Amino acid sequence: MKKNPRLIGDEHVKDVYQALLKYIKNEPIDYYPKTVTQTVLYITNLYPYIESVKYKFETNNPDQEKDLTLYVNSNQTISVNLFLVRKGGRIQQKNPGAKSFFSKYFLSERLQLMFNRLFEVKYQNFLNELVGLKLGEHYVKDIKELKKLVSGYFPKFTDEINPYRELFLYNLRELGFSLLKDFYNDKNEGFFHAYNVFFMTEDVNIVTSYGKTQNDVNVEQFNPGTPRFSDIQIYKSGKNTVGIKYGEVALTLRFKFESSPTSSIKLAVSYDKFPDESETEEINFVTVNKMQYLLNNHQYTHNSNSSNAIGKCHEAITYFYFLKEFPNVSQVEPDECVQLMGKYYSLVKPQVLEKLYNSTSTLIPVIRERLYQKYNNPQIKSIELVPESYINDRLDTGDLQLILIVNKEYIVESISLKALAKRNSKITTKNPGIGTIIGPTYFNIGTLDPVVNEVKSKFQIGELNHKESLEVLAEELGLKLKEATQGQLKRGIENLLGKAMLAVTFYDENASICKEHSKIDGNITVYIKTPTAIQNKLAWHNDLEAINLRVKFSRGQNHGWSTIKLTSEYQLK
Repeated sequence: MKKNPRLIGDEHVKDVYQALLKYIKNEPIDYYPKTVTQTVLYITNLYPYIESVKYKFETNNPDQEKDLTLYVNSNQTISVNLFLVRKGGRIQQKNPGAKSFFSKYFLSERLQLMFNRLFEVKYQNFLNELVGLKLGEHYVKDIKELKKLVSGYFPKFTDEINPYRELFLYNLRELGFSLLKDFYNDKNEGFFHAYNVFFMTEDVNIVTSYGKTQNDVNVEQFNPGTPRFSDIQIYKSGKNTVGIKYGEVALTLRFKFESSPTSSIKLAVSYDKFPDESETEEINFVTVNKMQYLLNNHQYTHNSNSSNAIGKCHEAITYFYFLKEFPNVSQVEPDECVQLMGKYYSLVKPQVLEKLYNSTSTLIPVIRERLYQKYNNPQIKSIELVPESYINDRLDTGDLQLILIVNKEYIVESISLKALAKRNSKITTKNPGIGTIIGPTYFNIGTLDPVVNEVKSKFQIGELNHKESLEVLAEELGLKLKEATQGQLKRGIENLLGKAMLAVTFYDENASICKEHSKIDGNITVYIKTPTAIQNKLAWHNDLEAINLRVKFSRGQNHGWSTIKLTSEYQLK
């Protein structure tokens, strides 16, 4: 059975302590492992006049103490931390709790309160979804009761619930990065307190690394120096980790469950070597070559519905062109465009894929132009694809996320990517439920629940068929929108269009556009049951821009009555 890394570290501390005691008494230590003898020799070279030594396991609370305390020349006390790692491995720190991390290490109660408040919301959503897998729709809201149910249904993580864990940890990563970003932009000195604690700058830190053979041992002191604020960078890594770079060294903070689905959420803290520019360029070069290989070896598999696959391939190819245009940009998760492309590209016809590949090359210049219009000389630091299921903010429809530095501050720019054959095509923006769209998230104009319930009852007794039901609901929605104020209509449209910058490739025309949805200044006109009996149109800017709201059932006619949804389609003439 594989040993626990913590137990291995504790054994190393005990062995070094005992061997060091013998060594300062001139007793032999040759029978200890090489990792121990080399560490002792390294320590005694640093401090040749050690008079006595204590170690943390002599105290009542060893977890709060330094590994070794050296007493040198009767008047000097040296605190020593010992680390034992496999060559190429990382030094592993203690795992602090997520709900006390910012206050304890960054000295920010404000940041901690913000994190904890949003953490509770996301954690309750996580538990709700797990309980929903067993109970379906339910009304359990109390976190203690939810945890009790989850511990009974899911005493450990399974393939069924792992996607929910990944989404929850991703959301915590996004929250953690957002708070650290704002903390950085405020130039808060709390970064240095975290640095001093985690990098143990007041102690002597000795790292012993070992290879495959007994004699392959190296011992060195870990001393990263003193950074300036200009040396600090923050970044994302993978789907559940944020990083803070201090000069040449970096600290990674990975969100994780301590064990089961109801266990504590911890931060696994590790040290990392931040890749230099040449290493980043090499990583990107490899990704570009993998993408090129897929494109050159495409094999089509017939598929009746390829529109989603075209969109996914467009996202992957956009990412690919970004790496070619900006070879020193960091990938949050290397090769994610290759994985996305590999999953969908066989569902796209060869001639369409070729058009998509050629036309998407026109997208990066227009995105770059838009970024330079919006910001003063932005630097693109990293790139990430955001899976649809991971989008946490309903109003953020971004498929691609860029982290920028503008005027020494971090900015996150989300870009919604669309691939359409021609310019007169409509762009689907959202597919909300009919209750959601008139509720507070979008138009905030009341409720249609009584109407929906009445139509459902008539449908179930045969007074209305599918088509007639949708026509009645579309008309009622249109009347509600007609009664809305201009402020409510503007708010609803702006929320339907989302916060993200919009970038569209017209692959039959070999052209692309990039635009931001600006605030609507003029009046909005509501056209009821237009252009069809199950649609309503909202138009502005002299009818040059419009959103069509099409009422539909969430499932096919053979399923009878199903949830009422709306497809929101944007058209720019």
